[in-house]
Formats: sequence, structure tokens, C-alpha cells
Amino acid sequence: MILVLLPLNVMAQIPAIETLGEEADREKGVEYESVGSFMLGMASSFADKEQRATFKMLDHIDMIECKNEGYAPTLQRRIRAIIERIGAHHIATTTNERGENEVYAVKRGTTIKHLIILTSGKEGGYAVTAMSGTIPESRLGEIAKLSPPKKK
Repeated sequence: MILVLLPLNVMAQIPAIETLGEEADREKGVEYESVGSFMLGMASSFADKEQRATFKMLDHIDMIECKNEGYAPTLQRRIRAIIERIGAHHIATTTNERGENEVYAVKRGTTIKHLIILTSGKEGGYAVTAMSGTIPESRLGEIAKLSPPKKK
């Protein structure tokens, strides 16, 4: 049974972003976090009702945070190559208190399977957030409300 479900779990994320994250994590000033469906399920049990529904749409989240100005151009070049290779399309650019966010998506019909957000921070830094799951286009606003935990 596990062998049958394993390919589904592997396909729930973008392998190239996982590889990039693991490599980038070795660089000074870069952090990579990967959150699978089990941890998302755990997080949803502590979330309010609205966020719980949002977490249920997601299967996997990969986050790369880069404060290394020397490595940031390499990270940007590599993530853009991944975006092109997987056929993600630009769907929006937004600005908030953190910086500018470029949003890319891989869709199947009206459902988003992969969402990639590139953030250029107002105070420097660069971040990549990749989410995989079954996200109806109509619920993208809920995804935008999710924010990473604050570092202590």
C-alpha cells in the first residue's frame, strides 16, 4: 500500500525546487524549510476554521529564504529556470509590507496544482515559496493570507 501511495506523495511537490532548496540551504544566509501533508494536517488542527480549510487545499510547501546578497542572483536565476521548465505562468504581481511578490501557477483546468511566489524584500533579501495541492482559482485570496511563522 505504501509503495502505491509513494508516487502520489513525491508528485505532490516540485522535485526541482526541493533539490534547489537543499542545495541553497548549504549557503551562508539561506534557510530552506519543507512542510509535507502530515505537518500541514497538524498545523490545521491548531488553526482557526478559515485557515483550516486553506491548509486542507495544500499537500506541500517549500520555502527558501535568502539573505545572502551574493547568492541571491544565483537563486533567482535557478528558480526562474525551474518556473520555465515546469510550464508555470505568471498570474499576478503584488506589493505588500514585505516587498514585491511575483506569483506563478501551474494549472489543470481551473485548479492550481503548483503555486510559486517569488518575494523581493523591501529591506533586501529574496524568498521563494512553492505550494502544491488542489487550489481552486477562486480561493487564491485565502492562500495570500497565509504567512510564515515569525522567527524568534
